[in-house]
Amino acid sequence: MKRPTLWNTRPGWARSVLVVAGLAAGLPVLPARAAPPAKDGASAPIYSCVDANGRRLSSDRPIPECLSQEQNMLGKDGTVRKKMPPLLSPEQQARKDAERAAQARAEAARMEQVRNDRLLLSRYPTLAAHDQARQRALESTQKAIDTIQVRIAQLETERVVLANERAGLGFKAVPEDLKIRTNSNEGSLEAQRTLLRSMEAERARINLQYDNERQRLALLLAGLPPGAQVDAGQPSPSVVPAAR
Repeated sequence: MKRPTLWNTRPGWARSVLVVAGLAAGLPVLPARAAPPAKDGASAPIYSCVDANGRRLSSDRPIPECLSQEQNMLGKDGTVRKKMPPLLSPEQQARKDAERAAQARAEAARMEQVRNDRLLLSRYPTLAAHDQARQRALESTQKAIDTIQVRIAQLETERVVLANERAGLGFKAVPEDLKIRTNSNEGSLEAQRTLLRSMEAERARINLQYDNERQRLALLLAGLPPGAQVDAGQPSPSVVPAAR
């Protein structure tokens, strides 16, 4: 244990001794300065509210009687620095969180629409440019459809030939080779028809995409700001449908 001395039991006396010693040595001694007062912004606020019974309450900390309502946070001069929101119940907090999440999703969707609209305008300065892009997008799909339809017609002709060949046998047994060719024809026909349905669905998808883009592009070219929503009752500009 540290033994008490005059230096730690009487700090004022110790300072006096140091001042005298400094003066004797010819050294300047600076006067002690008080710590600067705390700025008003750094001081603790005063909480103030009116409770459910109409009483005005104040405290140096949040007031329990007013946790369910807004509380004013006052500075030294009595002005309101800011307001402390009421403490929400779990159900209220859940609703507030859901509202914030919905607002965030809506804002993200709006920003995505803005980007899409600007991209649409940069790609297609006119409706005619958009129509040309549609035709280019459909070109390869339409060629595939045409090729499939030609192949289906060939297989249909082949099927008629096979059916006639089988009918010409009368009551004779069907040769194994004819059975194989008939089964192959039927399988090829089914495969080509399935492929045709797939390509026709792709053509419909492309047309739907360009239909939606064209409708939006017409509004943007008519002056609709990027990202703006169109009211259901708002008239749309008259647009000539794109040729397909």
